[in-house]
Amino acid sequence: MMDLYPLIATLTIHVLAGVFWAGSTSAMANLGDASAARLFPFQMGSAAMTLATGAGMWWFQLGGSFGLHEQILLVGLVAAVLAAAVQILFVGRTRGALAAASPESQLALVGSMTTGNRAAAGLLMLTVASMMIARFC
Repeated sequence: MMDLYPLIATLTIHVLAGVFWAGSTSAMANLGDASAARLFPFQMGSAAMTLATGAGMWWFQLGGSFGLHEQILLVGLVAAVLAAAVQILFVGRTRGALAAASPESQLALVGSMTTGNRAAAGLLMLTVASMMIARFC
């Protein structure tokens, strides 16, 4: 019974952080404005928590097996890591230049951040779908 409490805590943190990360990324992908720059640090904090607790969930539940269930989850894991990398490249690297840019350049920078968030949102939806599909395998 004691092993159940760390599992519940890990799962709760994983789901809450993941929902914030995927939801805010999807919102920024659709809004397409400079607020993505302000939200980015919180998204990356949630991404780190989601990936760390996902690793904990893997350890708690899956151990050393690598069947179809684990392979489907691995697709989601790879998609999540790629989503974080895309956000770092397109949003993280761009947000520093946003304040010093001219109004014309700001539009291009916001466009770049929006593109990155759109790509990351698609990858995070693949991640969510893989978790749902793996549940039934």
